[in-house]
Amino acid sequence: MSYRQWEIAATELSDTQRAGLEYWRSLPAHADTGMPLSSSFELLRVPAPILPTTHVVDVIDDGRAFRYRFWGSGFRAYLGYDGTGMSTDDLHPDEIREPVRQAYLDVVNARKPLAMLSEFERGGHRPRQGFQRFIRFPLADADGNVGQVVSLVEFLMDYYEAQELLDAINRDGE
Repeated sequence: MSYRQWEIAATELSDTQRAGLEYWRSLPAHADTGMPLSSSFELLRVPAPILPTTHVVDVIDDGRAFRYRFWGSGFRAYLGYDGTGMSTDDLHPDEIREPVRQAYLDVVNARKPLAMLSEFERGGHRPRQGFQRFIRFPLADADGNVGQVVSLVEFLMDYYEAQELLDAINRDGE
């Protein structure tokens, strides 16, 4: 299996993901960091269409590890397992562990939302290419540190839509 990911512009997010980002921006923020507080975040306020493919991870030891507090039912259906309570070190297949951990760490270090596109090959008797579009945003704990990262994920079933995003990434990188 292969797995690659790229940062994309927030303008490349879906309407549903942008609505989730607006919800994040509306939350009360930590006085010193300006990041929304995890204590104010309500999972059920995430737009309903994207809730099944939402993750919430707890940040452990300033980003040395990440543990899934919430693993949407859409991931259980799509990936075949429930990651609730798992660390990123336990993800399947092994090839996604480090890129996913690094993506969360990037959000912890940036202390702001990051939008990404990932490309992966799904295994099985007929391997095929797949794409996901993410927006990940940090939530501050009471001390102002990043205590959680929320990911709003969409699986892109339309190869051409994903290809347009890849073309935009390539143009921006030139």
